[in-house]
Amino acid sequence: MTGWLIDIIPKECPPDVMDTPEAYRAAWGRYVGEAVPGDGDPEDWREQAARLEAAARILPDPHVRVTGRPYDGPDPMMLAHYGAVMCRPYADQLALPPSNAVRWDLMPALRPFLGRDVRSVPCDGDAIDTAVRGLLDRHPGAGAVVKFMLREKRLPLAFVDPDGMFEQSDEYGGEPERIPFAAWRWAGYDLALFEGEPDAALVQQRTRMRYEYRVQVIGGEPVCGAGCVERFTPADNRGDQYDPRMEETRNNGRIESHPDITRLYEAFAHEVAHAIRDEATGPYVMDLYLDDAGQPHVIELNPQSNSGLYALDMDALLTAIRDNPDQFMPDPSRGGMPGCLGVREHDLDI
Repeated sequence: MTGWLIDIIPKECPPDVMDTPEAYRAAWGRYVGEAVPGDGDPEDWREQAARLEAAARILPDPHVRVTGRPYDGPDPMMLAHYGAVMCRPYADQLALPPSNAVRWDLMPALRPFLGRDVRSVPCDGDAIDTAVRGLLDRHPGAGAVVKFMLREKRLPLAFVDPDGMFEQSDEYGGEPERIPFAAWRWAGYDLALFEGEPDAALVQQRTRMRYEYRVQVIGGEPVCGAGCVERFTPADNRGDQYDPRMEETRNNGRIESHPDITRLYEAFAHEVAHAIRDEATGPYVMDLYLDDAGQPHVIELNPQSNSGLYALDMDALLTAIRDNPDQFMPDPSRGGMPGCLGVREHDLDI
């Protein structure tokens, strides 16, 4: 029987912690500390507590490691891993099987499922500008979205209007300025920092994405899912393996139940996962959307470990994880190489 290491980040409890499921508070009290009201973020704490409670209950022979605290359990290299990975991972986390989900844009088998024009270009200002102009010419009236793939969170997305203009943010808090798009205006110093890196930026057709939904894929198979409703956590799940609640426009606050769309997404996720099974490695999440014609498409893939959960069925997720320990087992031969569960070399201080 494979033992498991559960990594938990000790978030401060939220003010309404006493209104959360008793099972969450009991698990937190056993492994982290007494669950008492504090100033923590409600969604962040609920997600950590949901991971802990379900993992400790479902995974065999569980051992909990709380970030920043001493750990005196079995050798982590001998245990399968579940839990969030910090920006500076433990050495044993660096030996976990790599995930290439963050480079979904480089998977040829995924392209037919994207539902929009997508081009990967190197870190070169002229190349990015040329790709944007070409996309605007091919799709009049659509606009473009530019994403820096080497460090997605480092730069904001650039939303380029059909006339070639975009809003440049003021890093000092001033009003954004609407100006002609140029890669150097958007990326600045990063163009020089990553100069020559292939496939550094993603230029894609701007399209309306309705009813965004996240599906968890473990062992190459979709196992559960939930709508991308920011206010929901697993505590809001009502027992549905694929929760039917979603928002037509993300974060608009109008939550609707659509079992028909949920069934469509489930079938579509199985089709996509089967098509990319030889290209996608490791556990991952698949974010989906519906176009104006009612057809499902893929927004992107992301590594499973740090992905948001929303109103997810944690029992379905952890059961699938339990049944696929090889995807979560460290490999000593990796020797602390970057890439574990989607962590990139650029994110590591090595």
